[in-house]
Amino acid sequence: MAPSTAEINSSHDGNETCERLLAAAERLFAERGFEATSVRDITTEAGCNVAAVNYHFGGKENLYRESFRALLAELRSRRIERIRRDLEATPEMGLEGFLESFANAFVEPLADESRGRLAMAFFAREMVDRHLPGELFVEEFVRPLLEVSAVALDRVGPPMDSMTQRLCLMSVVGQLIHALRAHQHFVPSGSSSVVPPDLREQVRHIVRFSAGGIRACAAAPVADGDNTVVRETTS
Repeated sequence: MAPSTAEINSSHDGNETCERLLAAAERLFAERGFEATSVRDITTEAGCNVAAVNYHFGGKENLYRESFRALLAELRSRRIERIRRDLEATPEMGLEGFLESFANAFVEPLADESRGRLAMAFFAREMVDRHLPGELFVEEFVRPLLEVSAVALDRVGPPMDSMTQRLCLMSVVGQLIHALRAHQHFVPSGSSSVVPPDLREQVRHIVRFSAGGIRACAAAPVADGDNTVVRETTS
């Protein structure tokens, strides 16, 4: 039996309410944090009644989790798509080319003036004042990105064991996060002598620096207690 017009309209209204609640929750949780944001703050921002949070999400905690997951999914998809697109477009891509693609895929969504900064603020608050299980971030964001990036690094980089590979990728991520935060802090205040005013210049430096570091890590023997052992590569 086909749904009635009333049922279709009700479903549409429900989806629209969910979207408004998620948008309001993302912004307020990012600005104020979990504890300082009330359900009434969110529903006032979203233009709906307080009962809508329980009806659609089952409470503030679930709304917080779904807001976080929505931002994760958006960033994850954009980064994975960018890396895969660049790999397909450049069959002969080398290590520096991959690192440039990886860095741009990481930086561009977060450098966006609206959604990117919102995501960074939200993630920073969650890191300081955790309200979600750590495995959510690992399983829904870190692991999928590492899997795609590891496949790419296997193709373009020097042979290395899987743990060294992950550590290298995480080191690149750490540099990029620092570059973003430094750029957002120093450049608007006029302290451009501390970091380059153009973020792309800093990203190019990270690519060069990381390429050398990855090659050095791949060539270095593994220390195992008092012994030195040869690496088992992923090839």
